[in-house]
Amino acid sequence: MGVAIVLALLAAVLLGPAGALLDRLQWIERVPKTGVLLWQALGLAGALSAIGAGLAVGVVRYHAGFFPGVSELAHDILRGRILTGLGVPEAVGLTLAVDAAIVLVSVMTVTTIRVVRTRARHRHLLDLVALDSRYGHGTVTLEDARATAYYIPGLRPRIVVSTGAVQILNDDEVAAVLAHERGHAQERHGLVLLPLSAAGEVLRWVPYMRRAPKAVASLLEFAADDYAARHASRRLLASALIRMATALAPPPCAFGVAPALVPRRVERLLHTVNRSRHLATLGCGLAGLLVALPIVIALAA
Repeated sequence: MGVAIVLALLAAVLLGPAGALLDRLQWIERVPKTGVLLWQALGLAGALSAIGAGLAVGVVRYHAGFFPGVSELAHDILRGRILTGLGVPEAVGLTLAVDAAIVLVSVMTVTTIRVVRTRARHRHLLDLVALDSRYGHGTVTLEDARATAYYIPGLRPRIVVSTGAVQILNDDEVAAVLAHERGHAQERHGLVLLPLSAAGEVLRWVPYMRRAPKAVASLLEFAADDYAARHASRRLLASALIRMATALAPPPCAFGVAPALVPRRVERLLHTVNRSRHLATLGCGLAGLLVALPIVIALAA
């Protein structure tokens, strides 16, 4: 029973205050991809801890430790003897573990399908109203006096730039903005954010799910800025962001200029020192420790 208590407390910490602590770490902005990995590891470790806490209660009756107990439970399920010797605490624990796993998988599946369909509808709408662009394959021009540029993920992704943006930016600035959007496409940021944005719509009562989608989205913008900086001037991209600070907000299913994040992105583009390999290594090590922690606790039992 002790391992169940420890895992339950760990889940409460990881899915609660740990997210607020991670949100305050300024150094992860220097290594945004590692920061995304840390957020993913935090959520995975929290989910494993929550499910493991329920399982730990459910296998107490076997008096064999966590993993041997889970193995015995699996054998009983296959033999149709799951109710044999099952007490109220064990039944509650198994119910919580199964419910947590089912809710997590079903919610993410349903909401992911909905997000994918929304993106597909928007791409279809763009096919109807947008114009072919002179900026390369996968890029379309939207007739709109308001300035906007954004990326729609999918099997056939779209990079959208409005005529209003083209009018207020010079050619080099447009190229820098498009390089940023291509960064989203090349690094598959749509897939990275999809699970969090999907589950976050339904599980907002979990503190982690209120913080993670916004934090990861910001880090992905920084990562796309770094990609663009390898193909265009950082100052040009910063200049374009300032000009587009009041840009038309992109659709919710897209990656685009978020006005609230523009000051931080500009500051980072103009003043951030080169990313540190040591910080990236440290972040990857912390992510590994987070995921390993509930497994080590279960093994120790």
